[in-house]
Amino acid sequence: NIVGEVVYTEGLENYTGEYTKEIDLVKYTKGIYFLEITTDSGVINKKLILQ
Repeated sequence: NIVGEVVYTEGLENYTGEYTKEIDLVKYTKGIYFLEITTDSGVINKKLILQ
């Protein structure tokens, strides 16, 4: 979330190929969240705004 607390985490070990994950955000309060995805190729960061 905006204050830096981790609200969800998931790890995949030895995964190869495409991966799709749907996360139910209903239980989270409105606000700004940051999504960080770490792969062997690098890190992807995205900002999510829940309204």
